[in-house]
Amino acid sequence: MIDPAWISHPDEVDDLIGEWAAAYPGLLRAEHKMQFAGRPVWALSVTDNSIPDEGKRKAMVFKPHAHEPAPIAAQMNVISQLLTGQTIDGHPSEFDNQRVLRECLLVFMPDANPEGTARAPVEAWDGSEYTNDEFWAWMRGIDPETGKMWKRVDLWDDTIEDPLPTRYGIVYEQISEHEYVEPNRHHASTLFRWIFEMMDRHADWHAMLSLHQTEFETCDDTCMIILPCLYDDLPEDIKREAMAWAKDVVAGWGEVEGAHPRQEIAPLNYGGEQRQYFVERWGDIYPRVPIITSEIQNNNAKTPPALQQRLNEVAIRATIDRLLG
Repeated sequence: MIDPAWISHPDEVDDLIGEWAAAYPGLLRAEHKMQFAGRPVWALSVTDNSIPDEGKRKAMVFKPHAHEPAPIAAQMNVISQLLTGQTIDGHPSEFDNQRVLRECLLVFMPDANPEGTARAPVEAWDGSEYTNDEFWAWMRGIDPETGKMWKRVDLWDDTIEDPLPTRYGIVYEQISEHEYVEPNRHHASTLFRWIFEMMDRHADWHAMLSLHQTEFETCDDTCMIILPCLYDDLPEDIKREAMAWAKDVVAGWGEVEGAHPRQEIAPLNYGGEQRQYFVERWGDIYPRVPIITSEIQNNNAKTPPALQQRLNEVAIRATIDRLLG
């Protein structure tokens, strides 16, 4: 059952952002880039606009993947607290709102691929309706030769690929009549277009939090932090801050009932082609700003939607707390 504070469907997200933009023009700058498929990808700058941005502590928080909806719900609930003083379901804000808005500039990108999110068969994956094999086939599409999950690539063209998936995966963002990308693996995605625009707009970013979900099929963990694949080669100050921040998130998760955070904090362990995507797309960004990735369990009864949302909110809260010092 979906919690009243859970807002993840793009139509609901768009409506609520419209209400906030009208009610809080001094605190919210709501901008969007339109997907090829016609849905807006929002970049929501939350800060006290009466105070110059220079000197503010700055962070981006974003959710790349359409099959991972809990980060949308978490970001929307955090934004609600900062703007309205209440959670979406009416509880008092957990934040010192005035201080956060005065001292920080927070850019939230709740959903980098709303068209994909809108095609999902459920608003939250709780493990009750789909096996993980079925879930993965929704994620990347159905391979016509195996009936299981289609391949994972950064960019594909449906006039070239053979065989084509019999159902296109919701993870891929359509960027032209025939081209599709995975949002955090190709610079043509709307996510990367926003990231590069924001980095051009402000040079002094202090944190970038990439929110994800995974299945943790073969272990008891329900959440973990991943460092960049090039972590060992990064400047020492970037490494120190990323590790300290990661430890803060893991400690926060440890206080949540039902959470079983992985204590080990390590760089992304992909190899081969998947690792190369990150090297090529993120390699110039990693040395410029501390970046960590959170992973919260998806499609498993052990981590119901409300807990998925809460763990994402804790990661965002730990990020804001570090900005405030």
